[in-house]
Amino acid sequence: MKALIILIRILKQIDGFMELYINPHLLNKMMMKTIQILIILLYISNNSIAQNRSPSISEQLLNSTIRIECNRDTIIDGTKRNIVSTGTGFFFSFYINGKDNTYIVTNAHVINNSKVGILRFTELLDSLPNYGHIVNVQISNFESLFIKHPTQDLAIIPLDLIVNNGLVLGKPVYFRSGSEKVLFTTQYDQKVDYIENAMMIGYPKGLYDSYNNLPIVRRGLTATPVQIDFQNQPKFLLDIPVYPGSSGSPVFIYDFSGSYPSKENGRLMSGSRLLLLGIATQSFNYPFSGEIINDSTGHKEIMTKLPINVAVVIKATELLAFIPIIKSKVKKDIRRPIRFAN
Repeated sequence: MKALIILIRILKQIDGFMELYINPHLLNKMMMKTIQILIILLYISNNSIAQNRSPSISEQLLNSTIRIECNRDTIIDGTKRNIVSTGTGFFFSFYINGKDNTYIVTNAHVINNSKVGILRFTELLDSLPNYGHIVNVQISNFESLFIKHPTQDLAIIPLDLIVNNGLVLGKPVYFRSGSEKVLFTTQYDQKVDYIENAMMIGYPKGLYDSYNNLPIVRRGLTATPVQIDFQNQPKFLLDIPVYPGSSGSPVFIYDFSGSYPSKENGRLMSGSRLLLLGIATQSFNYPFSGEIINDSTGHKEIMTKLPINVAVVIKATELLAFIPIIKSKVKKDIRRPIRFAN
């Protein structure tokens, strides 16, 4: 209706509007002007639709992770060298003292001994991700900013050390955070079977869409039941290819088809499940031996390791162990300003 009113007002401004039925020149002029106006209105309409777009659950999941790049010193052949490694982190909010406290979650081994960490955020535009526009931030003393889990290979860093009122280095950024509501706990036991499809989101071998700052999504199968502790540890196994860089990847159940099989009778149930099952921490490998034959010296055996595409996943409920630690730090207000690297 507003577009129609605007169109009429513009048309009325054209000289001879009342004469267009008797003046062919004015008629041609009118038609050209109308086409131009319709094109403008169509452009405005399309932009309005884009701005009113709501990200789907799938798109939000893609924006729930962050690529972590670490610089660290190590000893190689007796020589001190600086190496760069990559891992996966994801955003998670703990509800403490009446408000959400958002952290980046990853594996402790991802950030161990790291001097400088590099994080890449996607810019925000009109409440949506502005793909192709990235904010890079380098953080000094990276490892020291993390809180480590008392027993598991997990570590978290407060997001408000990096993001200030939604801004990183003065630019608004877009991300989506999980919460305790999506953690797989015993209350969801009847909705999750012993063998389930699952997805893992992360950066295997550092691979990602570097232009749009989007991770890689992979699908697998629970190799051991999520409900049962593997080897009496709060872990389960996932049948999925895992490579360096996948460490810290969140593992979800998400029924994007709108249905899932009932645990009781296998019948399809309407609705979708979105549950955070755990965090990938390592993979199983097996030694593979071979020979290099040299006619003059005999043969030498070489040894390497090959993945068997089975991931070890820490159960998501282990994140709850951070709550008392966070509460104690919030109570003491133990925080220090972050130092960005050059």
